[in-house]
Amino acid sequence: MKLRYLRAVAVSGFAVIALTGASGSGCSSDSGEQGSGSDATPTADTSTSGDDAGDARRDVEISNCGFADKRGITAQLSATNGSATASYTYKVTVKFTAPDGTPLATQTPSLPYVRPGRTDTADVATPYTPKPGAATTGAKCEITDVVRSIG
Repeated sequence: MKLRYLRAVAVSGFAVIALTGASGSGCSSDSGEQGSGSDATPTADTSTSGDDAGDARRDVEISNCGFADKRGITAQLSATNGSATASYTYKVTVKFTAPDGTPLATQTPSLPYVRPGRTDTADVATPYTPKPGAATTGAKCEITDVVRSIG
């Protein structure tokens, strides 16, 4: 029941902002992003604030993580847009760890323009060459942050 209430409040808040034209209130920033010809700045949910951010994190998952000879450690990501009307772009931060527990890298792929009710996938990899005789199983891929923006 609490989640349903929070979603209703969030939708109402977005409606008020859209109807009052609050996007032109002087709080915009020019980040050099390509727009669709309007002055509106896309909104974003991050995994560090609020319950909507948790929704963004729940939209993205890693379906497979493992070592591939030519690519290194690869994570297969999928983003599911549960919205009925809005397309979202997901910027995901993935942390890679070697089978021996050594941190390798952090990658930030994007899954752009995931349409309402659809699931899009992407592969992201980081180079890894195991030492001779070392295990190639047991690598870890972890989502540490998700930013969801409209558009």
